[in-house]
Amino acid sequence: MIDRRRRELLQFAAASATLAALPGLGIAAGPGLRAATPLGLPQVILARALADERLDALVGGSELRAWRDPDQLRAWIAGGEVSLTATPTNVAANLYNRGVPVVLMNVNVWGTLGLLALDGPLTSLADLAGKRLGVPWRGDMPDLVLRYLLAREGLEVGRDVHILYQGSPFETVQLFLARRLEAAVLPEPMRTATRRQAGSLGLEPRELDLQQEWARLTGDSPALPQAGVICRLELLEAHPDWIAAVQGAVGEAVAWVHADPAAAARLGAEHAPLPAPVFEGAIARTRLEMRTATAARPALETFFSALAELSSGFIGGGLPDDAFYLPDT
Repeated sequence: MIDRRRRELLQFAAASATLAALPGLGIAAGPGLRAATPLGLPQVILARALADERLDALVGGSELRAWRDPDQLRAWIAGGEVSLTATPTNVAANLYNRGVPVVLMNVNVWGTLGLLALDGPLTSLADLAGKRLGVPWRGDMPDLVLRYLLAREGLEVGRDVHILYQGSPFETVQLFLARRLEAAVLPEPMRTATRRQAGSLGLEPRELDLQQEWARLTGDSPALPQAGVICRLELLEAHPDWIAAVQGAVGEAVAWVHADPAAAARLGAEHAPLPAPVFEGAIARTRLEMRTATAARPALETFFSALAELSSGFIGGGLPDDAFYLPDT
């Protein structure tokens, strides 16, 4: 039994390492639209959208790459290697505020962060007192959402909770499953994958949804505008019809994920070394809703303002102005 569990852990770690090393995941090489996405449901949504036959015929083919971390994305979009990407909303605002000509098209992921703990109760963030907590991507969204909520709960980092940072969710997962961390903050689908793998190792992690904790501690909606799609301004100016078509295809893709999560999970498994059941679990635990940039703006400004209290660099300065938001047509 122990040998089997060790093999499963090593297989999961190998899959994670393989994914982290991939330079890109193409769905259709072509001279038209060059797009990018992170692992997870944004990848499923954008892959489905770019597979739309009407869009494909309009743009003359598309290429979809997968980026490993926000720094790689920043380099790709700033250097013009890709012209459209799914991205965390703070990365989009940061690029815009630092002079990269990008436009936010929509927000479609409104809740993907969760917390797993191995020992003791986990009914609220107060139960983290005294624990060692793993967090990927120091200074990025998972970190700032957590620290904002801890402060609201009255917990001080370093005194009440000990945060250990990792360079990627894959590192966080490996340390958590090795019991070198007592709790971990993870986005989907890594949260579902980790919970499933923990079960195969005889571990029973407790789970806490950070969007629900946000609602409890702030009184706001549990829908947090965490990820969407941006394009470079020159693409919008050269091909406004492409952008309108992508916007429509993304909306249809989100509706398709809701209507057929099993098929969406199979598509996710085609593009990442994680099985379809992981993606199906992630879909059930993620709030997906297509809102245009203009419709999402009030929620974005509330969210940005809250987290910028912890780090002004989170969005690269002040709130983005009107030109950041794609106008509704």
